[in-house]
Amino acid sequence: MKEIIIWPVYIDVEKSRKEGRKVPKELGVKNPKLKNIFNALKKMGYSAEIVKNKSYPKEHWEISGYIKVNIDDENNISKLGLIKKICRYLN
Repeated sequence: MKEIIIWPVYIDVEKSRKEGRKVPKELGVKNPKLKNIFNALKKMGYSAEIVKNKSYPKEHWEISGYIKVNIDDENNISKLGLIKKICRYLN
């Protein structure tokens, strides 16, 4: 079992790649919320947990929180693959 951390900035269409966005703008989500990402992961069958009161390192002044996702080893999905899957689900 591996653990993947997902920050909302990874899928935020308003952010640049330098600011932390990991997906192409076409896949990005406008104003992503932790709760929406969490609900999407749950509906896709992943075990997830919201961690609040944490700041993305590049924006240490802004508390955004993140989601911790547990992935089974046999699932064999990459972090970027999971992030893109979340974007497609939310769009």
